[in-house]
Amino acid sequence: MITISGEGLSIADIVAVSKGAQVALSDAPDVLGRIAASQGRIETAVAQGEQVYGVTTLYGGMADQRVPVERMVELQHIALWHHKTATGPRLPAEDVRAAMLLRVNSLMKGYSGVRLDLIQRYVTFLNAGITPHAYQRGSIGASGDLVPLSYIGASVIGLDPAFLVDWGDDVLDCHSALARLGLEPLILRPKEGLALNNGTTASTGVAANAMGRAATVFALGLHTHALLAEALLATNQSFHPTIQAVKPHPGQVFSAALMRDLLDGSALIRSEAAGDRGHRQGKLIQDRYSLRCLPQYTGPIADGLALAARQITTEANSANDNPLVDPDTGEVYHTGNFLAQYTAIA
Repeated sequence: MITISGEGLSIADIVAVSKGAQVALSDAPDVLGRIAASQGRIETAVAQGEQVYGVTTLYGGMADQRVPVERMVELQHIALWHHKTATGPRLPAEDVRAAMLLRVNSLMKGYSGVRLDLIQRYVTFLNAGITPHAYQRGSIGASGDLVPLSYIGASVIGLDPAFLVDWGDDVLDCHSALARLGLEPLILRPKEGLALNNGTTASTGVAANAMGRAATVFALGLHTHALLAEALLATNQSFHPTIQAVKPHPGQVFSAALMRDLLDGSALIRSEAAGDRGHRQGKLIQDRYSLRCLPQYTGPIADGLALAARQITTEANSANDNPLVDPDTGEVYHTGNFLAQYTAIA
């Protein structure tokens, strides 16, 4: 069981949930207090007629137009309806689950102005194994992952039967799925539609799953290199700590240390580092490039993966919609946190 609090999610957690691990919302008072405070601040803004983007105004280039109170709920539903424009193949179920998890994590930070009940709907879908249909094309992440997140959000709240879900081997409309769960469709409140679709959590979910696979492939590659070193009766000198200490790139140091661990105690590896050089007579006095340069070759890959993992992890634990509400001060910020540039670069 993985507990979601708005922070602390790892790539391993995301991969686990994408493959079916169960989740629960944190019940920590400070977490729940932030959620309630930001949601209450939005209610106050509506009651007092404050100008808040996408809450009391229209979207995009029409943000200078005020929305009557009686149409503010409709505006939130429109935020999801207007992005039912995807094309191309379906997003894999694992990526959709990752996107759902990260949307929950972002909303649990308490800066998005939504109800806890709405967040819980995502958890209910995740734990029941219900996966909304979302698609690979039609959204670029520059203004948030609007299209895939709209499909997911509309399915979770039961916006319309036009939004479909997978439940085991069954394909259902979202109303039928909710009925099986014993739930009614949710009517969104001001800010909630925008909080569901304006963010980076679809692209970051895809990136986290890709990062998990890349880390596995990299680890397999290093283990395979260790087997090759044994097959070629290599030395262990190229992995000696002294060599890495004078060129201390973290990835190089890591790769060399892992190779030392993997080859420790092998009867096939010549221990030149311990002074055993008797085998050199009449032969090459050093290993071939492919073995000798292994730490220098794989080190940059390790560093690149580590940087990407840090960026993806930070993004996965961020509040990334717009606007954001400081639950402590009540200040409303109009932001660009929906831009998925860090995920794209990673």
